[in-house]
Amino acid sequence: MSLQRTQLCRRSFLGTSACGLGMTALTSLLGDDAHAESATDVRRWNGLVSPRHVAPKAKRVIFLYMAGGPSHLETFDYRPQLAKLHGQPMPESFTKGQPIAQLQGKKLTCMA
Repeated sequence: MSLQRTQLCRRSFLGTSACGLGMTALTSLLGDDAHAESATDVRRWNGLVSPRHVAPKAKRVIFLYMAGGPSHLETFDYRPQLAKLHGQPMPESFTKGQPIAQLQGKKLTCMA
């Protein structure tokens, strides 16, 4: 006898749970506003934000949606001085007073 189980990964579980909680929160926020009103009792809903007391001056907006961070190719910082320092001992001003166990009693060299 073969039991067919639907595999539910953590990501889909959390996404489904978040949608359910979001809908529950939305219904509690709307509350009585979700009920139908009669034609004589019409109210205008102005939204969540009150109108501004000063008129906005911006004419255009550029919206950039950039998911994640910049590429490692765009953050490469070429430093020609590092090639000259390759293999030389690490300056003591860099390692002095550092409480790192790997630095104690070892001869450190610069790497490019």
